[in-house]
Amino acid sequence: MSKNISRRDFLKGTAAGAMGLASVSLLKFGTASAAESFVPGTYSATAEGMIGPVKATLTFDETRITNVVLDVSGETEGIGAAAGEELAKQILAAQGSAIDGVSGATVTSGAVKTAVDSCIAQARTGAALTEAGTPEAKPSGSAQKWSWEEYPGDITPDSQEKTEVLVIGCGFAGSVAGVSAAEKGAKVTVIEKAAQPNGRGGHITSFGSKVVKKALADGYIKPEQMDYAQIVRNWIRWSHGRLNEKILWMFARKSAATMDWLCDKMESQGLHATLWADFYKGPDYTEWPVTHFFYDDTTDFIYLNGVSHGLGMDVLLPALKKYGESLGVTYIFNASCERLVRPDSKGKVTGAIVNVGGKHVQYNADAVVLAAGDYSADEEMMRRYNPWALNAMDERMYIPQWVNTGDLHKQALWIGAAMQKNESHAAVMHLESGAQSYNFLHVNCFGERFMNEDVNTQSKASGKAFWGDHRAYTIYDSEALAKIAAQCEQGLSGGISCGQQYRRMGTPFDMDVENALLQAKIADGNIMVADTLEELARKINVPVDAFVAAVKRYNELVEKGSDDDFGKRAEIMISITKPPFYAGKLAATLLSASGGLHSDEFMHVLDTKDEVIPGLYVCGTIAGDFHGSGDYPTICPGINHGRCLTFGRLAGIQAAGGSVDEIADYDVKMP
Repeated sequence: MSKNISRRDFLKGTAAGAMGLASVSLLKFGTASAAESFVPGTYSATAEGMIGPVKATLTFDETRITNVVLDVSGETEGIGAAAGEELAKQILAAQGSAIDGVSGATVTSGAVKTAVDSCIAQARTGAALTEAGTPEAKPSGSAQKWSWEEYPGDITPDSQEKTEVLVIGCGFAGSVAGVSAAEKGAKVTVIEKAAQPNGRGGHITSFGSKVVKKALADGYIKPEQMDYAQIVRNWIRWSHGRLNEKILWMFARKSAATMDWLCDKMESQGLHATLWADFYKGPDYTEWPVTHFFYDDTTDFIYLNGVSHGLGMDVLLPALKKYGESLGVTYIFNASCERLVRPDSKGKVTGAIVNVGGKHVQYNADAVVLAAGDYSADEEMMRRYNPWALNAMDERMYIPQWVNTGDLHKQALWIGAAMQKNESHAAVMHLESGAQSYNFLHVNCFGERFMNEDVNTQSKASGKAFWGDHRAYTIYDSEALAKIAAQCEQGLSGGISCGQQYRRMGTPFDMDVENALLQAKIADGNIMVADTLEELARKINVPVDAFVAAVKRYNELVEKGSDDDFGKRAEIMISITKPPFYAGKLAATLLSASGGLHSDEFMHVLDTKDEVIPGLYVCGTIAGDFHGSGDYPTICPGINHGRCLTFGRLAGIQAAGGSVDEIADYDVKMP
């Protein structure tokens, strides 16, 4: 959350100047956490720089990084060698990627951080990656043995505590579950692995809330845009039917009442709820006006690389914690759950064993709610359940980084739970940590146009992975941003990849915000600027002739009024003629691996025989059977936060002895 974590810590970067090989060894005990453990060995990973890949090779003992070798020889001459040496020193001193970086080599610093993070993730499990940063191929026909398939053994607790509802995880879902159980009068304990409630972004899907109804009354949306039964049908079609439809329909009926509840509770704390204005309205790819967000009076409405001030999770999570404390909820941070307690293999879950300050405390509870987030920081689980995303992604974005290691997925499996049946799991992978993509001309690492840019951000993030080293750029000129603003106002463009992420319903496109983001992205090296196309091609390291030809061809199609090459709508095509010219780096950013535990519409965790595990509930991204076909349905922007809210509330109520029937149903038919 941005009030406690600086933006610098999460500006990932994508490329720029460095040269040389730098190596630093540990001479004394570093700053690694005492709770951290590694599989000793040497691990390597690469990340894409501006000119080429940078490589990090880290050596670990059981508890710390002992040696750092950085190869940044492919970057800008005269900058890289010094940057590599300094970065290696910083990494060793910090025992990780939480470093300042090197001034003048911002993007190289970001690429190095990404590679270092991958090495650390490998060392946690002993999983090896190839030099390209992708999983090593196993021999054909061999049986893969995954580390979590072997139970690591029992833990004897040092002490025991009694609570009624134990919530594991204090992100959005866990925060909502905790206060919902406490409203029922239960004694609630919420434990969190990180140092504070954690979350990113702020878009939240809900159908038919009072915020939506007001937008309808004010004329900002149309009745046919509230046909939620049609949305669910589209959602099922998007997912190829590989999900539990009952869960979707439960969400459709209950999300309005849960959002109205949240609006009422947050209003008393000075937060305002609004509907997002920039949902995409194209005829082929259409987003629905279902996306809510919260803000306070201090916000600038700028969302940069997962971090914001005064809006989204930055204000929601502290407000929910404050409300929970008023209800008597106990919050325990820096506390890692290490085992779930189920004395009888066919019986009830009765609690969990939690590492609190190095001591194992067994919390005995009437019900346990799993809200521990996803597993995208665990390389081995990504190889098992999300191999395409692992291959296609350029970077990860999770706040805080590296807490989402699938601990509770594994612990639930150890007591008899099952993972969802559909594979591979859905990945939330947007073009987020690089530049905004818009729907401008996109070129790949060969300088060639390769797609119809009038698609959702998920498709762009995946589509560029088919070409060379996965690099891709969005190309535009000095007049393009004003033109895209006009398109968004006219309803021609918008959405996650094109519009402003926190434009309120009824407010104009804010060019001050857009220009501030442009300058920030130029400063961090994610957007390059040049006075000629030839110079721009050289800056992004693509073949000059091919790049200039691609721009010329695109301009011809704009003039012709027909995209004969890829079929993009003519009315949104913008020519590239007025210098300066811009190239924004498109970074496929993994936000969440959104597959999880086998569950039903009542948030029960199920076993391999589809039977309920008594006393165990699940909500948020750890819950499975909600998304299908390996993709995330961006037709409802913010749907993961939407299910955190709706199912977090329903799980908390049931864990405290209540019923889902206490939440009013919404009639999903079009008004």
